[in-house]
Amino acid sequence: MKKDLAVIAGLVLVIVVFIIFGRGFSTGQFITQTATDSAQTQKKESTQITIKDLVIQAKIADEPKEHQIGLADYSSLSLDEGMLFVFDKSASYMFWMKDVEFAIDIIWIDENKKIVDIAPNVPPEPDKGEKDLTRYKPKSDAKYVLEINAGVSSLHNLQIGDQVAFEL
Repeated sequence: MKKDLAVIAGLVLVIVVFIIFGRGFSTGQFITQTATDSAQTQKKESTQITIKDLVIQAKIADEPKEHQIGLADYSSLSLDEGMLFVFDKSASYMFWMKDVEFAIDIIWIDENKKIVDIAPNVPPEPDKGEKDLTRYKPKSDAKYVLEINAGVSSLHNLQIGDQVAFEL
């Protein structure tokens, strides 16, 4: 009987210790901390881009693999969709239409978020080999490149020097 009382008293003591000292170590806090950490490291997948009266919801391509694939996985875009390529530094980034199935406008944007060049109505080139594809290069260095449906830039009268608004 004394042995049973000693075991019960020991368990009560352990429970009391956990109650008093265990408040800072609840699983809820670990879960909350993990969720907060992953939310901070999760990258933004799309952004809203505004140029004059044009509003585009653009998928962000900021990794080399995403830059390489581009719009090749898309069979079309709606008129308010696009892809924004984000680079680490400004340079003269060349683009081609490898595996892209529809015509697009390519818009180069500098670090100040101003349009520096536009390649309008760039057609797909399905029957050309990789080395025969047309390369499109801007007149000035850019940090961002926006690809949208062909004709949208002329429909909205987009021009070199126009201010572009978006958040990354």
